[in-house]
Amino acid sequence: MKKSIPAIGALSLFLTMSLALYACAPKAPEEGGQREKASEPVVTVNWSESSDCATCHTVEQESYSDQTCLASMHPDATCTQCHADAAGLATVHEGKTAADKMPKKLKGTNVPDELCLSCHFESREALAEATPNVLITDAKGNSRNPHLSDGISEHDDIECAECHSMHKAEPIEDQAKDVCYSCHHAEVFECYTCHE
Repeated sequence: MKKSIPAIGALSLFLTMSLALYACAPKAPEEGGQREKASEPVVTVNWSESSDCATCHTVEQESYSDQTCLASMHPDATCTQCHADAAGLATVHEGKTAADKMPKKLKGTNVPDELCLSCHFESREALAEATPNVLITDAKGNSRNPHLSDGISEHDDIECAECHSMHKAEPIEDQAKDVCYSCHHAEVFECYTCHE
């Protein structure tokens, strides 16, 4: 009998501790859903040309101080100097809230070539002449100047910003190859060599 008294004390201590832990444990959500969070007001984006884009577009803002991004070479440029399509931007932001997921790419508006060429060159032809040694090489070793359209209408449709993304740290040659390979899917620039 002397041996059973400590066992009863240990059992009593175990039960007391179990009840205390149970009382402090988080409770499961009640029927009908999850536990309610403190309600936060939904803030609608009221975009205008004078809006502070960095409030939401933090990744793009950070690219201005990242030396691997082209945006860092344009420190004095405002967002709306390049993204100048005010009507398109207003449409893209319409009905958006601060809680919405940020898009990976700005699809509702674009940066026109004329804007890039207004500072860098007066025309695509002048750009091609000024960059004869700028080459990208395909999987078979064929090199091409990406600024030359060679009279191919699909090449005329490629915009500067497709290869020269301002806010990406990816090297320009890789960005350009991605654009080329979107059509030249066999990674060969020479036409009529992929299919029989």
